[in-house]
Amino acid sequence: MDTNLLINTWHTALKHRFRSGFLPTEETIFQFQFDAQPEAPLYLTANHQAFNLSPGTHRAPTLTLFVRDQATMLGLLTGKEDGMAAFMAGIYRADGNIILSQLLLYTFQQPALLQTQQVID
Repeated sequence: MDTNLLINTWHTALKHRFRSGFLPTEETIFQFQFDAQPEAPLYLTANHQAFNLSPGTHRAPTLTLFVRDQATMLGLLTGKEDGMAAFMAGIYRADGNIILSQLLLYTFQQPALLQTQQVID
């Protein structure tokens, strides 16, 4: 798939799902590296207000995510793929701040998909 078409497809799929206020206020760079060849790397620049997708490799990403392919990454971001199951199956791994990888996955999931837990003393 053409890189610009891919970025437009991802942006369209994610823009209405973006949950502002979920990420830190400072800019965070999520680098996506794909095992499938010839799928080119992408990176997502995001903060608590907005996100932007770009082709290529960022010189200093905050976190690098290694994923089987682009379709799997989009599935993880939208909640169609379970992040924990993908991690345990070796389909996805993260190098860097692991907490940010979880925040990234929750940033684009619809609130109904997120489970809440109540702690009772």
